[in-house]
Amino acid sequence: MKVKLIFLLAAAGLLFVAACTDAAKPPALVANAPTGQPTPPPDEGHDAPRISIADAKKDYDAGSGVIIDVRDASAYKQEHIKGALHIPMAEAAANEDKIPKNKKIIVYCS
Repeated sequence: MKVKLIFLLAAAGLLFVAACTDAAKPPALVANAPTGQPTPPPDEGHDAPRISIADAKKDYDAGSGVIIDVRDASAYKQEHIKGALHIPMAEAAANEDKIPKNKKIIVYCS
């Protein structure tokens, strides 16, 4: 009897924990994305505007935007957007002078 009770309580606990995780949530989509592509959900606590990949490419190709990869060195070496500046987030303040002042800054981290 005790074994069944322990098993049921453990199963109920696992179901409760699984129901409370964000991993179970489907990705949020914004219906009015400029190019019809999904836009990532806003990151709580951050007010940086989000743009689509197509809009970022358009700004970069026009020369009005600069792409900055803020991931660590190993991730950047493995793969990155061609032409992106590599300024890891931890080194952003020290490399502020490398960021153009007269262009749209497009930062990515994944």
